[in-house]
Amino acid sequence: MKYIKLFRPKTVLIYLFPLILALCAGMGDLKSGKAVPVSNQVYRSVNLGLSILFALIAFFCGSMFSSTLNFYSDVEADRIHDGLYKDQDISRQPFVTGELGRKDAYIILFVTGAGCVLFSFLVNYRFALFMIGSVVLLGVIYSHPLIRFKGRPILDVLTNSFGAVLLLIAGMSIVSSNFPPILPMIFGFFLAALLYIPSVVNDVFFDARAGFRTSAVVFGQKRMLFAMAMLNFVLLPLGTLITFTKEISWEYRLFDSVATAASIIATLFILIRYRPPHIEINPMYMVVPLAAMLAFYFGLVVYRLVKE
Repeated sequence: MKYIKLFRPKTVLIYLFPLILALCAGMGDLKSGKAVPVSNQVYRSVNLGLSILFALIAFFCGSMFSSTLNFYSDVEADRIHDGLYKDQDISRQPFVTGELGRKDAYIILFVTGAGCVLFSFLVNYRFALFMIGSVVLLGVIYSHPLIRFKGRPILDVLTNSFGAVLLLIAGMSIVSSNFPPILPMIFGFFLAALLYIPSVVNDVFFDARAGFRTSAVVFGQKRMLFAMAMLNFVLLPLGTLITFTKEISWEYRLFDSVATAASIIATLFILIRYRPPHIEINPMYMVVPLAAMLAFYFGLVVYRLVKE
């Protein structure tokens, strides 16, 4: 159970989505002849099904690595957290309760880090570059005490946004040497920023007491929520443009059109539910719809894989 607490499956779903979305779109392009097949697998005999399996293992290893480092570095803030409106009660995370210690952290980080590297290279070198890069960004750069962009204003938001883009490219790299279209990458960058803001806003008082200078600590909760509202003025025209750009794969156009409407609705709901010092909203309201779309796109990946 203590390792499951480290894994944070609800949060993992959010980061898994760009990988699966781009993989699904890439498989569609591969079928239509638009995409360039990736041919630099370490073992040429590795077929598409195994490549996808190895990519998922690499992702989950990387997620466990990032989550473990984040929890291990956040003990001071998590110890005083009230546990409200998070994907789990982080005041009961295993490094706070003493279920896991420094030695355990080092072992988990080594095993999961090595697993991420190994299975990434079993997919192909291009995937390895972007998959490992996302873990370095979202894990080491974001959380490591000597760097800790999580505790630096603006950089905390940017780290998550760039991490989402790297995962999008990694997903495409499983099946193609092409990059995802530039407009969906830009859309994903700003959407990731919008999705990150509610979490950092709800953590502001605990981060401040622990001495962390997050964006919400420096700029305040109201300014961060205002920034969230302003992001919709970027996502709305961008999402509309993507929706009606026929040259972009329908997989991106479908998600970006739904995400455009959902971001506006979610922002309004969050502003209504803002009761200082918390946004009184169950994170499952965001996780469940995203999980449903994830299931749809992953089901399409499986269908296309069977039809190969």
